[in-house]
Amino acid sequence: MTDAPFHDTGYKALFSLPELVQQLIEGFVTPDIAQLLDFSTLELVAGSFVTPAMQSREEDVVWRVKMADTMLYLYLLLEFQSTPDAAMPVRMVQYVAALYDSLIKEKRVDPRRLPPVLPVVLYNGERRWRVATDIGEVIECPPVLRAYQPRLRYYLLDEGAYSDHELAGVRNVVAGIFALENAESKEEALAVVGRIGEALQALPDRERIDRVLTQWVKRYLQRVHPGAMMAVEETLETGEGTMLATNVQKWAEELLREGVQQGLQEGMQQGIHRGQHEGKLWALRQLLRVRFPEADLTPYQSRLDAATDAELEHLLTKAATAATPDAVFATE
Repeated sequence: MTDAPFHDTGYKALFSLPELVQQLIEGFVTPDIAQLLDFSTLELVAGSFVTPAMQSREEDVVWRVKMADTMLYLYLLLEFQSTPDAAMPVRMVQYVAALYDSLIKEKRVDPRRLPPVLPVVLYNGERRWRVATDIGEVIECPPVLRAYQPRLRYYLLDEGAYSDHELAGVRNVVAGIFALENAESKEEALAVVGRIGEALQALPDRERIDRVLTQWVKRYLQRVHPGAMMAVEETLETGEGTMLATNVQKWAEELLREGVQQGLQEGMQQGIHRGQHEGKLWALRQLLRVRFPEADLTPYQSRLDAATDAELEHLLTKAATAATPDAVFATE
């Protein structure tokens, strides 16, 4: 897992894009809420918020969006510690109170008619989240005092709790970001980047999103899967198409070289000289299994067995971005 400051900064840039905020809500928050929001009215709320403990919350992201006849404030708390924080219910009460206090002081709201707030905790730690999501659940008191205790529930998005199948079923960029965070190998990471590139194609004004997203993907892979990034230029590319789509092919070539080396190493460990051809074949099969985990690859076995070195290299590059196994093996 990477360090918190990098994630906070990177995620703040991602979720300062209204398109990704919309995808986060539509893909991972209950439809009962998402269907009531007018995402065309999304407005980023500037400024930082100071909690009663005098800690600035500059790394979090706050949006306002029209919800029926009112304005909803969406508070995204970016939680990138390695383990869940048992104090989160108390912290969230502080953060929402600090948000209200700031809005009142800046005369953005009437203190007699406060707008609703949807607090969302976005967590990507290694351990699953077992902390209460409502402060009322952790306050122990006699029933006679229950009505006088604070109540506040936050919406939890625990990235690591989603299965690969669940994330693959949500075909948007945010699902791809979560899947990339969960990727355990360079091969899996490269395949997920291909899915992100495909989802990016469906967004309007994607060039602006692409620049921010590519920067995040590049920095993330450099820290977590550095071998998959050796072929990426230090400066972002410009031109037609998405930068992700352009860079995926470079990463595929690097993956091929690493697959050859790993194939050779595995063969030596087993006392078998696999050679470069077997290394390429191993890399392609690994990538196909990651990209298409539910597909039956048996019909393509004869094609794989008969492929030359050059054909394996071509198939591996196609497998990084193709939508289906048929597209990988289609004759051109």
